[in-house]
Amino acid sequence: MKVSAGIPSRTSRTSVIAVIFCLISIISAHSSQASYVCHFDAFTSDGGYYDDQGMNMYVVVSAVAGQADFTFYNGSLFQSSIARIYFDNDTLGDISSIINGPGTDFSEDFPGPGNLPAGRTLDTPFEADVAIGATAAPPHNGINPLTPQEWVRVSFDLPPGETLEDIVGELDSGEMRIGMHIIALPDGSSESAISVPEPGTICLLGLGGLSAMRRRRDQRTEDGWRKTLLRPNVLPTSSR
Repeated sequence: MKVSAGIPSRTSRTSVIAVIFCLISIISAHSSQASYVCHFDAFTSDGGYYDDQGMNMYVVVSAVAGQADFTFYNGSLFQSSIARIYFDNDTLGDISSIINGPGTDFSEDFPGPGNLPAGRTLDTPFEADVAIGATAAPPHNGINPLTPQEWVRVSFDLPPGETLEDIVGELDSGEMRIGMHIIALPDGSSESAISVPEPGTICLLGLGGLSAMRRRRDQRTEDGWRKTLLRPNVLPTSSR
């Protein structure tokens, strides 16, 4: 596994995503690819920010040349840091690479718990198959908000025959879950969050700019998770 460095707040989630994808378009290649956006909701309530609409963590999932890329961002409106990221799914196997964006330093060798804190209290207990975290002194090496935009990309070799649509299906069904531990909130608290399925957010990425993005909120009937549905018409290609 290789670890390397690379480069990529919000009046609304839509505006944050738009800004990020515009930045990605500047450095992207000319090929087109599909991508999937998934947000995270806190399921713990250790402090006063667990349900704050200003907390906005998300991952952009794409598949290129036999690899699945998960690029994590923190678009929150206040201080917070993604310190650890956990995958509950054995389909993808081992991590092939970790690319650290500006201000971040993540590795599979990190201080802290090997499983998502409080993850085993969920109705379906969270059991991490793969985990990465800030190597030392988080929140300084975690994924922090504001500028410059910080990010971390985790890549896996796709199993034979596995596609982006398969990954999206597993995320939507809950067969694959991603968790994160968020620390350094303004009141000193920390929270655990889990990926929120958002069916229909596969979109075509390619150079050519970003057209109007529509946002729709609804309430999931089964478990009450808050869900934001983004439907970009044209989005720029993410780079490797």
